[in-house]
This record gives sequence, structure tokens and C-alpha cells, in this order.
Amino acid sequence: MNNEYFKSNLKYEQLSDPEAMGVEIIHNFISPAEVDSIMREINNSSKIDWLDAHEVYKNERGLTITQNHFTFALKLSAGDQSILKALPRVVELKDRIQDFIRDLSELFPTLDSWQADELSFHLYDDQDVGLSQHRDNKRFTGLVAIASLYGECDFIVRHKDQDIKLPVRVGDLCLLRATELFNSDKELRPEHSVLNLKTDTRLSMMLRANNRPTEAIKGFKFNNWNP
Repeated sequence: MNNEYFKSNLKYEQLSDPEAMGVEIIHNFISPAEVDSIMREINNSSKIDWLDAHEVYKNERGLTITQNHFTFALKLSAGDQSILKALPRVVELKDRIQDFIRDLSELFPTLDSWQADELSFHLYDDQDVGLSQHRDNKRFTGLVAIASLYGECDFIVRHKDQDIKLPVRVGDLCLLRATELFNSDKELRPEHSVLNLKTDTRLSMMLRANNRPTEAIKGFKFNNWNP
């Protein structure tokens, strides 16, 4: 199924309604053939250098954040871009997701020029807590896109004092509402966590736009850029 199918056949009410939870799961956005080619590329690439991001820390709101994963992150607007040339299938998926998000500008005009500033892989390895409850940084705009490439987990969204469990499987694309998607007096960014891995590990690819692209992100390291 192509981008037009997913744009035309889904209403995206979870994103457009300020009272909704702010997360849409698009099942089977990535075909099994696409997933297989990307996984072969990642597993066979000498360019992938995983960084250990296992950490427990307090964020700016005073919440204790637990993250149990390795990362491989590329800055797309700066730094060494040669790594991407060795990952053409990854680039194809990145471009497809970016085009899809821009196509949603009929519903959300601010997405018309949405451009990913970073591409990051997250390899989770704890069955209980991959990443505890948090919101994405305010600097990330429009939508945050997360493609599931290996393994299964529960994506938990805290909404109106309830935890909503959204099972995520290989091939799914998660869209999270971010700042500047539309004007609202409400906090649009969903509180979410990655829990309950059903497999030994889980691999996802995340794309984020950034309205402060020249500034470092505290606690986050890129493999190709060091400001």
C-alpha cells in the first residue's frame, strides 16, 4: 500500500482533536519486503556504530526517566552525511515517511514544509521498560514519526489520568503530535512510554523536525555531528 492509501483511508482524529490522546498507529505502513531489505542493510553495514544510551536521570520536570536502549543517530541538516550513502534503503524509508507527513498538510497546514532534522535508530533490550513515561522535547515540531522494524512492544499513552495500551508490531508507523502542529491552549504533546517487549529486543527508526537545529540536545548524541 502506498502513501495515498494511508492518507485517504484514515481520519487522524487522534491527532487533530485537542481532546484526543495525540498518537496514531498506522498498521502495516512498511511492507514485509521493505522491512527485510532495511534490516539486511542495517545488520550488514559497517557504518552502524551503536552508542550505549542506557541511563536513569531526572528531566526538566523532575520526572525520573529510565531508558534501556542503544542508539544510532544521524543529524540530517549538518555533520557527515556520507554514512547515509551506505544506507540507501534507510534513506528511501526516510524520504517516504517525510513525503507522507507533508501530504498530511491538507489536514495540518503546518506540515507543508516539514523536514526531518534527525534520523535515529533505537535498539531496546529490556523486556519491562524500554523507555519510561515522558514527552518529546518542545523543540520537535509538527509530528514525531517512529517506524517499527523489529520486535513487538506496548506503546503506553497517558491520557486523562489513564494509561492506554497500544500494541506495536513490525511494519507499524507511530505518529505523535508535537509542538506547532496547530494552535491550542492545551498541551498537545502526549505522555508516552515503551514497555513490555514481547521479543528479546526491539528496533525502531525515529524522524524528528527541530526548530533549534544548531543547538545540542542535552543527553542525546549523534554519530555524525558534535556541536
